[in-house]
Amino acid sequence: MQSKNYWLLFLLSLLTSACSEVKSPKYKDTSALEAPPQMKIVETPKAQAEENEEEQKKGLGEIVSISGSAEQPIIKIKKMFDRSWSIVEQALSLNEIEITDRNRDKGIFYLKFDPDSQSAKDSGLMDNITFFLFKDDYEEATYKLTVVWRESDTEVSAELIDQTENDLLDDGEDDYESSTDSGAMLIKLLYKTIRDDLPID
Repeated sequence: MQSKNYWLLFLLSLLTSACSEVKSPKYKDTSALEAPPQMKIVETPKAQAEENEEEQKKGLGEIVSISGSAEQPIIKIKKMFDRSWSIVEQALSLNEIEITDRNRDKGIFYLKFDPDSQSAKDSGLMDNITFFLFKDDYEEATYKLTVVWRESDTEVSAELIDQTENDLLDDGEDDYESSTDSGAMLIKLLYKTIRDDLPID
């Protein structure tokens, strides 16, 4: 009986070792396995990515609109008065328009504007030469820019004023009579700046 158990144990150990040594060839051959698809990685150059990010951060887009007549256009900003005041101030600064006085409580900016100087800044070398050789079409004039909250948005309008209306102006000349009203050009310039170029923080 003891020898019989011995032989059973011996056969069992042989079977165990034999099974452990036998390896199925189907697990060795991987040629039949489907390879995963290779994805093409498209990397945006860093400079282009930064440029795209910068473009996305500029301009209010649909938040600003223009209405009114061609002679007296009005900017409408879908922001509260405080934010709109800052937006208009930024737009004036970007265009290097001189602010001679301001009254935030009344929503009024007094400023000097000359469309010809704006054209000279935005033009090329040949346009600048032409600008300096020939007399400009407009004289620098004083404008009152009014920023006022109206129910659902803030309205911005411009009005050509008599120099004597603004007591804080240093210039004593009264060129109201000789100045051409370019308030519409001022409003359109500010509108374009706010819509397209204003940095958004």
